[in-house]
Amino acid sequence: MDYGVIDLGSNTIRLSVFRYEEGKIRLVQNKKTIAGLASCIKDGGLTEIGVVRACMALNRYKAILEEQKIEKYSVFATASLRNINNREIVLNEIKERTGIVPEILFGDEEARLDFIGVKNGSELTRGVLIDIGGGSTELVLFENGEIKRLASIPIGALNLQNKSTKGIIPTDREIRKMRKIINKAIDELQWDFESDYETMYAVGGTSRAALEIAKELFRISSEEKSFNKENVKDIVNKLRSSDPKEYKPIYKINPERIFSLAGGLVILNEVVKRFGCEIINISKNGIREGYFIDRILSKINNKAENNEN
Repeated sequence: MDYGVIDLGSNTIRLSVFRYEEGKIRLVQNKKTIAGLASCIKDGGLTEIGVVRACMALNRYKAILEEQKIEKYSVFATASLRNINNREIVLNEIKERTGIVPEILFGDEEARLDFIGVKNGSELTRGVLIDIGGGSTELVLFENGEIKRLASIPIGALNLQNKSTKGIIPTDREIRKMRKIINKAIDELQWDFESDYETMYAVGGTSRAALEIAKELFRISSEEKSFNKENVKDIVNKLRSSDPKEYKPIYKINPERIFSLAGGLVILNEVVKRFGCEIINISKNGIREGYFIDRILSKINNKAENNEN
């Protein structure tokens, strides 16, 4: 069975097609559209430009699924729609233009599904999970392979950079402003912090971009799926430099994220410092896998157990 999952995110809109057979899940297709919906917010609402971008991506993915005769699919939205004040209007517009009504995932649920997805592909014992999106950041503390605390912060790579930066390339002063914003948000969680969570599992485009940059700058093996806290610190320091020779090579490695890269890396670096993480592992699985397991696979298995057609 092939099943499509569309993730309507604040920066990217993604289509994943999963195949479930013989009790195993396999990702058979993955497509991405950078829509930058978090940059299409005005007075707290998603603009017409944002609606158009979302609908264009959704209709494109619908056409792909139809061409491949994949009839079953689900669409969910995260901070892209949950954090706007004209949500119902936007949902009605999307339904009218695409025939789709996305499921809105709220923050704690997004974090929980992230954890389910990552746990499906990794042996989790104790650590921190982070999912840096365009409009929010999800955090999960876990011990003995189970969730201890989880939260969603309404600050992501794209909206943090938009809020803090006047130009395209953030200055040192603007990066310091970003640091204050994200640390204030972490403080507001009012968690009793333990700063010895050595291992971090990271989900999302920012984290994958950070690994790609670390490989280029620090001669990390191309097969490696992790990097360390010093790598993150060094990358952020290069972004803070006034010397173009320091920061330009970073943006050249991942030019498509120029409007969100600095914001995302600042979030990553501050969370790493706050929880005392030494190693950042990039998870191949994330929220779409978690959604498929929790929403779709559980129903299939329940039907099978009850001998339903």
